[in-house]
Order: sequence, then structure tokens, then C-alpha cells
Amino acid sequence: MQVGIHISHEAEKKIGGIGSVLSGLCNTQSYHKVFPRTIFYGPLFDERTTIHPDRLGHDAEVHFSSLDGIEDNYLELQEICQKYHIDIVYGTKRIFDEIHPSHSTKVEILLVGVRRLKIDLIDLFKFQLWEKYRFQSDLYNEWDCEQYIRLAVPFLEIMKALTDESDEIVAFSHEYMGVPCCLNLLLEKSIKQQTLFYAHEVSTVRALIEKLPGHDISFYTIMSRDLQENRSLEERYGSQRNNYRNELIKLATHFDRILAVGDWVKKEYTYLQPLVQEERISIVYNGVPNNKITLEKKNASRQRLIAYCNTLFNFSPDIIFTHVTRLVISKGLWRDIRFLEEMDRYFTDNNLKGFYILLSSLITTGRAPEKIVQMEQEYGWPVLHREGEPDLIGYEIDVYRSLEIFNAKSKSIKGVFINQYGFSQSMTGSRIPEGTSFSDLRYGSDAELGFSVYEPFGIAQIETVPFGGLAILSRQCGCSFLLDTCFSDTVEKPYYAIDFTEHDLNNDSSLVDTMNSDKLLALSATVRTSLEGNLFHMYGKEIFDILPRNEEARLKLFEQAQHRADRLGWENSVANFFRNFEK
Repeated sequence: MQVGIHISHEAEKKIGGIGSVLSGLCNTQSYHKVFPRTIFYGPLFDERTTIHPDRLGHDAEVHFSSLDGIEDNYLELQEICQKYHIDIVYGTKRIFDEIHPSHSTKVEILLVGVRRLKIDLIDLFKFQLWEKYRFQSDLYNEWDCEQYIRLAVPFLEIMKALTDESDEIVAFSHEYMGVPCCLNLLLEKSIKQQTLFYAHEVSTVRALIEKLPGHDISFYTIMSRDLQENRSLEERYGSQRNNYRNELIKLATHFDRILAVGDWVKKEYTYLQPLVQEERISIVYNGVPNNKITLEKKNASRQRLIAYCNTLFNFSPDIIFTHVTRLVISKGLWRDIRFLEEMDRYFTDNNLKGFYILLSSLITTGRAPEKIVQMEQEYGWPVLHREGEPDLIGYEIDVYRSLEIFNAKSKSIKGVFINQYGFSQSMTGSRIPEGTSFSDLRYGSDAELGFSVYEPFGIAQIETVPFGGLAILSRQCGCSFLLDTCFSDTVEKPYYAIDFTEHDLNNDSSLVDTMNSDKLLALSATVRTSLEGNLFHMYGKEIFDILPRNEEARLKLFEQAQHRADRLGWENSVANFFRNFEK
């Protein structure tokens, strides 16, 4: 039997993107055909010494916990705890499909507390990492690096204790976090095994793109040239050895296969590691949570969003734009504003009204509901904001200032920045219509924006598509290539992707094509924003023309989307990739 072992920081609970992938991946029939058994393996973050039998969550069943005196006859795990001076919590838990709560699958979860791990065993493994893979662990003092190295030390014995000799262990390293475990597994020849590096991104590339003033325009143009000239990322940008994540993911070349979530990720990894065999990198697109809904349900969601706009701005919009995202530089939120400025002209000329909802927050756990009520009553949140807690913090301030200026100038489109986690009366205030939920943002949206400067895939960018919404995004989003595949046979496509590295921009004096790489590296933010503005101006009319401006157009998009929704779903994505495991 093949046993899928997924190593990540989201073994216990879903925190972000990797958790969404695990939920979507493991709940498909295609996955279960290959892996009848699944184990999530990761760090034990909850190391409270007092008894807490719910360390895997209230909906989990704990079979063994060295911290809580729960043993259930797992003698081997107890012996491993004593041998390595570690703590282990092991149990089972159901993970649910995000759209279909009735669909779930049971997985095993094994968390390891490694702070007291025997030093001599740590040193021995670090020596093996250096001797075999030339990974110099003494260069790095970060606990994040140290804990994943330590997590690998007891990994083999734990897996042997939980599996049979006839089992084949297929270890998925989600990003850099599982690399040490997989490297240790490769040292053990007696275990039937496969090692897979799941590249949800190339973290080195993300850091470089966010740092460069020219962002994606600079980086991807240079990368394209360098790949043609067989020049690597580190030849261009210098050694990245001080970044342990960079050094760990480079070692994935020792694995059986590298799984890239998008076309750009495959190129980025090849740029980082030019000697990697291209056939060992497989593109495995993420899926999108989707289901079949009625037109009445979609229209009801849309009416709730229209009512919300009426409450906030006193008008009923013809077009609803949404953007649900994490609040980070790579999302390129300033491009939303520039795009909306372009759309505002067309809306005004055509006597249309637009409503833009940006849902994003630096406080991912959400602000307390009573604080939301307080801000609503005191100064009219979320239309108006104030700097400082409980309202705007950090990058939220810059985002709101940009939207505030746009609202002051725009004639036909108004936007609201909801810096809160959740979209309901209980979490987002009394101005939202009763019964509103997060799904209304997916069902009722006419267009989801996503002009990211770095987006390895981008599930959120296309979550509106199965329900008749458009995806208006950058070609730098990996999901744009999935859209190309899924809608290759349609003339009217439910998305529009702008390639921000396109160069012939209205004879601009700073044409990217005329710049050498040094000039591209020095490309200023001022020139970049000018290039971005030119692109929005060039393609604004084409984008405006595909927006659904009446019921007939929305119905056509909805019916087409529902007919093809399965193409975007997890089942289709997983089936396309895992066929080779069924051979």
C-alpha cells in the first residue's frame, strides 16, 4: 500500500494556502485511489505542559500523546519519545471539502515536539546533511530552520513504527519544510519510498520580485533572457546562500520528482537550479473549490452585495468588482486602483455604476466583532478608516490612502476596503445585509481582480469563475495557464490576463526591450507604474467590453461556467497528475 506523508507547518490545522491544497487534494477520489492512507507530519506548536487532550483540535481523536498521558497501546511511539527526548501527539482527524462540508476524509496527524531533542543525534544528522548534500546548517540560527532539521531526525523510526514493511512511503515535502525529512528518507535504502518536492512557490524568487522596484516587469524579463543564455539566478543576483530556504529547496534535485503548481514555478526552479532534469519537474495545477448552484442563488448573492453598496454609497451598482486576498506586496494592490481609474472613464461614458470590494487584513484571525461595532458607530467604518488599532495597521494604511484618493476623484465607481477576516453581520458589521456570508463574494461577483506581481498559482483569483464571474488578472498568476487549458475551446473566455512584461507600450521612451539587464534591475517604481498605466490604457476597452452589463450577459457567463466548472475542480486537476501513480 502507498502511504502519502505530507510534511508541512499546516499538519495540525489549515493556516493558509498549503492547508487549502491539502484539503482539496486529499478529498478527491483520484487521490484515494493512489493513497488509501494519509499522514500529516509536522511540528508540535502546542507544547503546554498541562493536560490538554484536544491538542489536535476539538474534532480530532487523539490516540497517543506523550504530553497528556494518552497511549492506547502505542508502545513503539513511547519508546521513540524516550530514545530521542521528544514529544509526540498522534491521532486522526477529518478534513473537509471547503465547498461541500458533507465531503470529508479521515487523515492521520502526527506532531513532534523537538525542543528537547538529544543534541548528539541532532549533530549526527547535521553532519550527514553536510557529508551527503553539502548543506551547512551551522550558517543558520533561525528556529524555523532548526525545527525542520530536528523534525527529520526521528522521522524514519516514526514512519517505521506506523507502517508495514510492505508499504511504500511517498513523502511530500511542502515547500522547504519537508526537505530535511525527505533527505533523511533517501539515506535509508531499506524503505520502499518516493520523495516529492511540492513547490507551491520558489521563495527566493518571491523575495527578489518584491524587493525589485520593477517587480515582475524587471524579474521575468531578465529571467527570460538569462534562461536563453543558460545563466542562472545566482549568477545574476549573486549567491543566496545566506537564505536557508533557498539552500534547502535547491536540494530537491535529489528527489524523485518536483511538483510545480504553475508554469512560472517550473521556469523559476530551473532558473535557480539549471542542472535539474526538466522531465523531473511536473506541473500540477491546484484545483478550485466549486459546486453547482442555481441562478436564483447567484442572483440572491448579487442582490445582497448590491444592497450593501446601497447602504454604503447610496447607489445600486451595475458591475461588482471583488478582490479577496492576503495583504502583501506581491498582490500588487496598487494596480487595482490604476485599473479602476481606467474603468471609471468607460463607466462614466456609458452611464454605468461600479462597486469594488477589497477584503484583506493583516490580522488574519479577525478583529473582534465588538471593535467592528465600535468603529462603525464612531466614524463609519468600513467606508472611513482611522490609523491605529483597532483599525488600520501597517500596510493597511497605504492601501486605504490609495482607495480614499480614488473614491474622492472617481465619478462612477466607488470602493470599500474591509480590513477584516470574514464577511457577515457578526464579523463585518450591521451594514451588511442579514444572512450575508463569504460565499456571496464568490457567487455574486461580476469580476475578481488579481494583478499580482508574484503569484505561483492563485486559487482565490479564479474562485468566482465557476459561478459566472470573470477573472481579471496578471499573466504572472499561474492559474492563468490553467484557465487557458480549461477554456481553450471557447471563443468568449471568462477571464482576461494582462502580461505586465509586454514591452511595446505606445512607444514609451523607456521601452523594456531597449533596456539591458542592468537598466532593468534599476528600473524605478515611477517608470514601472507608467508602464503599468500604459497597459491598462491599451487593454482597458477590451476588458470593459467583456464585463457583463446586463442580465443576458450574466446568464450566458453563468451557464458556460457551470457547464465547465468541473474542469477547474480539484478532482480534474488531481486526476490529470496522479494517473502515473496508478500504473
